Amino acid sequence: METTGLLFHNDARIVEIGLSVWDSSGLKGRITSLINPETPIPPMYTRIHGIDDSMVEHSPTFFEFWKENGIQFQGKVVIAHNLSFDMGMINRELMRRDMAPLGNPGIDTVPILKSLLPREKNHKLSHLAKSLGVRHDSRHRAEDDVAALEQVLTIALDRSLETLRGPLGRDFSFWGGAPSHRYFRDSVIWCQKTGEPLTITLSERQDEMTASLRRRKIESPTCTTKRVGSLEDGPQLPWLWKDVRSVEINGEE
Repeated sequence: METTGLLFHNDARIVEIGLSVWDSSGLKGRITSLINPETPIPPMYTRIHGIDDSMVEHSPTFFEFWKENGIQFQGKVVIAHNLSFDMGMINRELMRRDMAPLGNPGIDTVPILKSLLPREKNHKLSHLAKSLGVRHDSRHRAEDDVAALEQVLTIALDRSLETLRGPLGRDFSFWGGAPSHRYFRDSVIWCQKTGEPLTITLSERQDEMTASLRRRKIESPTCTTKRVGSLEDGPQLPWLWKDVRSVEINGEE
């Protein structure tokens, strides 16, 4: 994903999205699109990703892109390098349209690759690609970044990415670390704004090999730095962000 700014910039918008879609049979397809941010792209960010106003002039807006492709996120585990940034930007665009943010299970590949490749001097995607001999010609372009990440993960895991559909993927979505799940705060903010109830799925690990799930509906959600829950339950329940697996707004399975 490429943008007009960083996540803490309130006016930052998306200018390019790239994703690969997997289902139970493997790779289903790839989607890449420039996005018209409906605002000028600052020159300093054009210098980073090479996308300028003329390139996006006739591209779909985020809302137009989402009407056609948002269904690809339904029921999926979302994998990204620095997941909280990509999902945070998507959720911001959705909330601008008064649409509920995503609460998908997520795998942040940054902490995963730090664990799998501890000897690397840094874990930026460009460095890992170069170190592992992965072709990554168009840095900071969405399609090439997705392809490079797939190859880096395949090498680091020493197995096919299809294994992420099974227990390995579920484990990774649990222990991806706090950055994997910061974007769930968008769901809490949304529930506070709309008054909708929130259902959270979390892991409760007895040891490093097992994880069980518990669901609980929160009628009056609140969010602090590390906890999500009700004000009354907060001190008793260890609902740390790193334990959250998914969030569902106004619904139960």
